[in-house]
Amino acid sequence: MPPELELVQQWLRRAQSDLSVAQVAMDLQRPEAAAVCFHCQQAVEKCLKGFLVYQDTDFEWSHEIEYLINVCATKDKSFEKFRSSAGPLTEYAVRFRYPCEEPDPTIKQAQDALTVAQHVYQLVLDRLPPETHPEK
Repeated sequence: MPPELELVQQWLRRAQSDLSVAQVAMDLQRPEAAAVCFHCQQAVEKCLKGFLVYQDTDFEWSHEIEYLINVCATKDKSFEKFRSSAGPLTEYAVRFRYPCEEPDPTIKQAQDALTVAQHVYQLVLDRLPPETHPEK
């Protein structure tokens, strides 16, 4: 596999791992909503970066999901439909990682984040060749 395809696969493997951890945290008897939200943000960030690497598109090193969606949309307009639903995941990158005065995300927010992350990940897989896909 050419080196750039291997890098894309690494990004997607890490995104897949974050999705798996988010699902496990969601499936607990007492779901860990903050952990779900964090890992969903991470999964979306990583799969979008994998898509951009495959497209040989430069991007700023950023956790901002809306920014990454916008850059991806310059290569494939299908990403635009996730601008409003995936963009808000950005706050989960750091907001709930440490104690703060704000309440933790709700189970509903975690469920929504997981659904969005799964859909974005699938969109990326659908637009990349199978040799970039991580093994299941």
